[in-house]
Amino acid sequence: MSNEVTNGARRLMLVDDDGVCLAMLTRGLEKRGFQVSAFSDPRDAMQSLAALRPIAVITDMRMPHMSGLEVVQEVKARLGAGAPPVLVVSAEGDESILQEAFRVGAVDYLLKPVSEVELGVKLERALRHTSPLGLTSIAKEIGAWKLEECIGRGGTACVFRASRGGDDVRYALKVVWPHLTGNTETLLRFRREIDTLADLDHPRLVRFVESGRQGDYFFYVMSHVEGGTLRSRIREEGPQTAAVTLDLIEKICDPLAYMHGRGLVHRDVKPSNIFFTAGDVKLGDFGLAKRLLDRGITLSEEFIGTPLYLAPEVFKRADFDPSVDLYSLGVCAVEMLLGRAPFEEPDSIRLIGTIIDRGLPSPSDLLDDHPPALTGLLERMLAYLPEDRIRSAAELVLAVRATREALS
Repeated sequence: MSNEVTNGARRLMLVDDDGVCLAMLTRGLEKRGFQVSAFSDPRDAMQSLAALRPIAVITDMRMPHMSGLEVVQEVKARLGAGAPPVLVVSAEGDESILQEAFRVGAVDYLLKPVSEVELGVKLERALRHTSPLGLTSIAKEIGAWKLEECIGRGGTACVFRASRGGDDVRYALKVVWPHLTGNTETLLRFRREIDTLADLDHPRLVRFVESGRQGDYFFYVMSHVEGGTLRSRIREEGPQTAAVTLDLIEKICDPLAYMHGRGLVHRDVKPSNIFFTAGDVKLGDFGLAKRLLDRGITLSEEFIGTPLYLAPEVFKRADFDPSVDLYSLGVCAVEMLLGRAPFEEPDSIRLIGTIIDRGLPSPSDLLDDHPPALTGLLERMLAYLPEDRIRSAAELVLAVRATREALS
């Protein structure tokens, strides 16, 4: 299917087999004054490429008939030196896939659900023909800090293992992608993240070290946890036992109670933000943390977290309370017991629709081989309505201990 429009100097080609996402992207681009030719079949898009001569191509990564990587290669092959920049859109943040996209010639990427602000910034940057986004776009030294390997990356920033001078201690340095530093909302969000982390002091929270700016680099430094994440542990070991799962829930309640007591909601509790140390755990990544009564900075296009781990009310209204973090922790617990995500839906837009309509599948159905005492606890953590949910971290700790006693 093609949405043909009159040729123009600001024509874009949009390729995505997801009709909902295609419509949302098209609307956002047209609001910015672009003319859009949208295709749900990448083969049709490639056949129209020479005639349309778009100034840029935006393609989904996973599609039937052709992948986003193949689209990038085909655009280069068909138009040669005159090929437009190609941006890829993915529902996954897998670093190896994204690096392969850069290798074959993509200039940038976006993660679903796509923010209109981020889309606009990255597209305009691509049209200015700056160098492709990749790890080479970050210097090897920033201030007194020497950057080592990348240990995490996202749409607005990258995290490196780092050291300072002759210090043998390793830290984690988070730096905003240089091409985004001209975006006021990105920098406001990053500043808020720094302020939040700097104000926290708890043994089970990642520790703030310092922040700064050098030229185009806006960064902050935090303690580095060497024990890996809950995400990597599930991937390597598979399903976890009830005892291990209950222990982790209780331990993460500790930093959550501390944050909630200070009027903060984390809003991004997920396996990749839970870190293991020697015999303990820490909670990290405060980029989405927000004060319950904060009516200050409002970021109109703020991304609110990873859809799978978000409570239904987060998508339906701006108001939220600490129980959204307990809900997210419940999703993590179900994932630990299953050894996989509790719901498989690669498209973020469809996933959000499912969560809004009916929530995630019942833990009792997903874990029918586990004792009712355990699944009952998870049902209370994952209740669709906030008023039916466990309301506080302190209440959850008591419920975990009662469940542990019932299982003994």
